[in-house]
Amino acid sequence: MHLAVFAQGLGAAHSVWKSPRTSPGRLHTLEHWAETARTAEEGKLDAVFVADALVLPDSIGSDVGERPDPVSVLSALSAVTSRIGLIGTSSTTYNDPFTVARQFATLDHLSNGRAGWNIVTTAIAGASGNYGSAELPEHEARYERGEEFVEVVLKLWDSWEPGAIAADRASGVYADRDRIHQIGHRGKHFQVRGPLTLPRPPQGRPLLAQAGSSPTGLNLAARFADMVFTTQYDPDAARTLVRTVRELSAAKGRSPHDVKVLPGLTPVLGRTEDEARELARELGSLISPEATLSFMRQAFGGIDLSGYDLDEPFPDVRKQLPAHAGVSRPALLISTALDEKLTISQVIQRVGLSIGHRCLVGTPDRVADDMAHWFETHAADGFNVIPADLPGGLRDFVAEVVPRLQDRGLFRKEYQGGTLREHLSG
Repeated sequence: MHLAVFAQGLGAAHSVWKSPRTSPGRLHTLEHWAETARTAEEGKLDAVFVADALVLPDSIGSDVGERPDPVSVLSALSAVTSRIGLIGTSSTTYNDPFTVARQFATLDHLSNGRAGWNIVTTAIAGASGNYGSAELPEHEARYERGEEFVEVVLKLWDSWEPGAIAADRASGVYADRDRIHQIGHRGKHFQVRGPLTLPRPPQGRPLLAQAGSSPTGLNLAARFADMVFTTQYDPDAARTLVRTVRELSAAKGRSPHDVKVLPGLTPVLGRTEDEARELARELGSLISPEATLSFMRQAFGGIDLSGYDLDEPFPDVRKQLPAHAGVSRPALLISTALDEKLTISQVIQRVGLSIGHRCLVGTPDRVADDMAHWFETHAADGFNVIPADLPGGLRDFVAEVVPRLQDRGLFRKEYQGGTLREHLSG
């Protein structure tokens, strides 16, 4: 199976900065990020995955909400790691294709072929005010722009042929200009001349990831992506998604297995089931309902649940989701809450521990059993592991769960290749 670590601040759990398992004073240091990346590399994970948000959350007064620039963080990590992949999020709504192509090509060169771009269209309405827009474009419009955006980035990466740099001192020829091409792109959203300002990346094209499982998002993934990061709770539904991705990929002329599907998973581990539940209870006790409701309001496109009694059943607000909102995760959260008859307070606890992804509380054997079942029954090609706290939660996973997966022959014991693309194809 394939494993990445979703590295978010001090961990995914809301208000985890109050836990003695974390060190808030180290959050914005290279040491914090380097420890996370090196721990993942020790576990032979495929990649470190750094997400992004383009607006400071309202909950910043009581919870960690800062987001450093992913490309800057990963560029620093390229110097303190040697094998692990480096995937960063960059928005197609609030960026320019030339800039993104240049950034990730540079990261791929610096890391000797370990760069990956997580393609997002940005679903957080508040980001528009930071980029001079009155409002966030609607979902379909963002993806239309996003698809052309990726087309341009790929053309720019291809604008230098292999071997364009001759560096022939005897002849005085540094670059073969016949192997460097303008792209002359003229589309609905972008006009880009090219070529890129640096040679073709070591991987040819840095790996492409796509987050989300809306129909529009999956169509984009089927055309371009090497990896899909998704939210899934039920293995049957996850298998359906995997089949959909395979069918869409084949329809786009690709191999059905070109795209790896990695659901998010938050493991909360203990030597015994009781110890794991106690850690989950301890982390859950730190969650501020106000901060988590603020997170949900942002994720749900502005829907505010703060006026409800938290002990009431979770309301069906699916029809209130605005057109600009992200589609897949809010709809899944709401449907799950309604199906399981959860209260608002219970949903807050689930979201607060794992930012809305599946949380698995138990011993290392139980977690390994669950992951193996999903993988062996084709519900997932692997997992994007989202530790509740960092770096401690990742250390526990690497020390206890990874060896169990290795012993079962389900995960590598050593890296076989040097590039991120080789990790994902192995």
